[in-house]
Amino acid sequence: MAEGAGRGKTRPVRRDALAVIAVSLVALATASGAPADDASWLRVDAPAALESSAQLPLAEVRGRAAARGARVHEFVIVIDVSASAALPSGWDVDGDGARGHTDPALLARLLAKPDLPAGLAARLRDADFDDSVLGAELAATRALLARLETGTRYRVGLVAFSDRARLLAPVGSGAQALADAFAALRENFHRDLGGTNFGDAIAAAQLALQPESDGAAAAPPAGTDQSILFLSDGEPTLPPHGDRARQHALYAASAAGAAGIRIFAFDLARAQRTGAGVLAEMAARSDGRLEVLDQPGDAIARLRRTDLAGLAELRIVNETTGSAARALRTFPDGSFDAFVELAPGRNHIVLHAATTTGARAVAERWIVRAPGAAASPAEAAALVRELRKRTRETALWAEMERERRTRQPDLDLRIEVESTDAGDPAPAAGPQVLPK
Repeated sequence: MAEGAGRGKTRPVRRDALAVIAVSLVALATASGAPADDASWLRVDAPAALESSAQLPLAEVRGRAAARGARVHEFVIVIDVSASAALPSGWDVDGDGARGHTDPALLARLLAKPDLPAGLAARLRDADFDDSVLGAELAATRALLARLETGTRYRVGLVAFSDRARLLAPVGSGAQALADAFAALRENFHRDLGGTNFGDAIAAAQLALQPESDGAAAAPPAGTDQSILFLSDGEPTLPPHGDRARQHALYAASAAGAAGIRIFAFDLARAQRTGAGVLAEMAARSDGRLEVLDQPGDAIARLRRTDLAGLAELRIVNETTGSAARALRTFPDGSFDAFVELAPGRNHIVLHAATTTGARAVAERWIVRAPGAAASPAEAAALVRELRKRTRETALWAEMERERRTRQPDLDLRIEVESTDAGDPAPAAGPQVLPK
């Protein structure tokens, strides 16, 4: 949080034109960072040696810029499975085209279930379930978890909710357990479709993070951050009558905040809301952050680049040629990769990184490319294929972001005073510069 920003304060945040992909993602780890004179948090894994040689005109640079070092982060992903979860998300989530259909094998299994509502069965026949709101939620969370070493530094749990909340996977579950939980939710989501109980969902997530023993909640271990990633496209409807649903949600959010748990809410509503809404207040009461998405499918681009490392800026430049790295990608745990173009002779590669708290670090590598040097045709072809793949990926997210910007005003209401746009890959031909 920016200096002087208090809990619950809101202010319009202007988007920076340089941030082209999935900007203003949730930054789960901005409370502390590396000292300004400590560059140990910037690590270069490839090239591993300070000086190396290359046969090709391209060299891959990989590493990690994790300002929070070895701190453990525990978080629960909360997925909304209320009735609207079966509606279209607005994106072709599974990549089978705008006219795609529900996976035939999944459809057959669902239609064989005696408790599948007739109206839902018709919708599944006519539309693609994997392009639904729930499909987008599942795809987004899987993309986020794919880049994390779950069970060690990142301990993850999973909760689903509608009328009530269910713990699908306890905090600390391994990759297989999480995959099994996602698969079970996908196969049986129709049994959850119902109302929207924010308060019970938050309480279930808090209990998963801080289990009760002898009537008291367990405090998190020293050096551990705890958060809730809350995905919903609706407003609370339960408990019924008057303002009870809203008050129940805000009471639960206040309790989580008092226990040191921050709520990072993703608003997946298809229609623009009037006012800040309950999700905004939930985030404010827990010192968290709200991310408003134009379409539920936008969560795939946003959540997969959630910043768990406190990284605000990363640039990789070949100072010898003046060219920025190509297809630069950063990921939730601070890991990154990119390709740099090499000129014949000695190339000076410089990496510049900055944290969300203002700490900066620089790393250097020298790569010598001998004139006329060439790798095998197979190696060259593999490198070109990988570069094209990554370039297409970064271009896709850039196009999604350009479409998103044409649909919304230049000023967006955000819970935090600062815009934390960590984890966004840059355009294929330019550096990644993420505004503060």
